[in-house]
Amino acid sequence: MAKKIKQKRKIVKKNKVSKIKKEPTVKQQKPQKVIININKLLSLEEAVKYVVDLSGEKGLEVFKYLIAHGPMEENTLARKLKFEKANAIRKFLYKLYNKNLVSYTKKKKGAKAWYTYYWKASPERLVFLIKKEYEDEIKQAKKSIDLNKANDFYICETCNRQYELKQALENDFRCANCNGVLMHMETSQIVGEKENRISFLNDKIRKLSEIIKIK
Repeated sequence: MAKKIKQKRKIVKKNKVSKIKKEPTVKQQKPQKVIININKLLSLEEAVKYVVDLSGEKGLEVFKYLIAHGPMEENTLARKLKFEKANAIRKFLYKLYNKNLVSYTKKKKGAKAWYTYYWKASPERLVFLIKKEYEDEIKQAKKSIDLNKANDFYICETCNRQYELKQALENDFRCANCNGVLMHMETSQIVGEKENRISFLNDKIRKLSEIIKIK
């Protein structure tokens, strides 16, 4: 009798297990691959200017070399670019690294060996940085247009400085820089100039978007 009860319990357990539905396996998505048109990127004046303003002409040279030749150990990189020592090239690498335009990995050969640093360029990051600057400027321009529509503005035709009505009144309608007489600005003129700037920046963003593809 006891054996029959045990057998029934086993059957019940098997049935319970068989009723449990297996959850469908979730397919892992492949990481997106970013493809950059390097020639187009480095032909853009604003791209070159961004890197030069950040790290100087030498920094631009380092950045371009890493793009062209791929990841490289820093002593080899310094030798190829005719720097005296790796220390001399690091200050340019660190400036680029602060904006994530380059990254590094470090490797150690043997327990007592020093770390060896390998550097790699990230040109796609440059596209996103410039694009972000343009987008921020567009936001500011749109806010400024709203302000211009709600206020009167005056301009010094000598210095090209603009003043709000309150500032113009405080200065007796004279320029604080050259004492020239301030002229009233037509709101439509100011708004038109800023709308043209927004259109120009949107065109720049479109060209940047053509440089980068995500697969």
